[in-house]
Amino acid sequence: MIHEISEEIARKNNLIIAEGKTKIIAKREGKTYDGYIISKNDITAGDGAKHDVIQGKAVFANQTTCNVFRLLKACGIPVAFHEKVNSTTFSAPLCLMLPYEVVVRREAHGSYLKRMPGVPKEHLFPKLLVEFFLKTSGKKWKNYDLPCDDPLMVYPEGSGDIALYEPLKPIHSQKPFLVLRKEEVFSYKEEWNLFPLMAKTAKSSFLVLEKAWQIEGPRLVDIKVEFGLSENGALLLADVIDNDSWRVVENGAYIDKQAYRDGEDINEVTGKYRRVVDITGQFSAYRLNSLSFGVDH
Repeated sequence: MIHEISEEIARKNNLIIAEGKTKIIAKREGKTYDGYIISKNDITAGDGAKHDVIQGKAVFANQTTCNVFRLLKACGIPVAFHEKVNSTTFSAPLCLMLPYEVVVRREAHGSYLKRMPGVPKEHLFPKLLVEFFLKTSGKKWKNYDLPCDDPLMVYPEGSGDIALYEPLKPIHSQKPFLVLRKEEVFSYKEEWNLFPLMAKTAKSSFLVLEKAWQIEGPRLVDIKVEFGLSENGALLLADVIDNDSWRVVENGAYIDKQAYRDGEDINEVTGKYRRVVDITGQFSAYRLNSLSFGVDH
């Protein structure tokens, strides 16, 4: 039965395809190209250096992602999402995930302030800023040792090379620590051609969510998304979009994972995650057309 899936069942029945710090991807019996995304109660920061377990976080994360993906899907954004299965799980097409984190910024926050120390916090970008980061683990990329994980990628259009920079150091005072040929990064046919489409889809998604948050009061200032390829090669916004995926400011304070990074009390953090579930639960009332928000500006 579709509801009979959980973290415990996935582990017991060897259904796990992949596992990260905060979620599990599991097989869906009888469905070769579909699977389950199961949220966990873990919360981490600093590449796992800080780690806690928040009871209920899996429920909050799953519900937030379902609220967001339903809205994006209704607005014509291609997302890897079928339906909510139970309190901690949703079903989705299984994707060949691309090794990039795509960050869209309306304001300057987080690591951007370290790369651009002359830019004040909350500086507004009238034109959305899109950045790509190479997803790595253990400070390794294939046979290369790296000084950090998830480096900033600079991939000029028409270039055959991809330059990597440390994301937490001023960009203007550093040279790329590694320059890779595109064939050392790309794994799929015509993958180089997906970058403009990833950027456009990420901006479209941000604009839809920015408007939804604006209607509810708080403001969305940045978001991190990931992409994958479906069984027929279509580019889909995949993984999850939950309260770990963005920064949202309400009354001058973060109500997202940044509150945890900044050392707020766990009970306060839990309350903020619960509040985000309530707010995003209102998103189902909206049918926002991303094309009306000037996504190409």
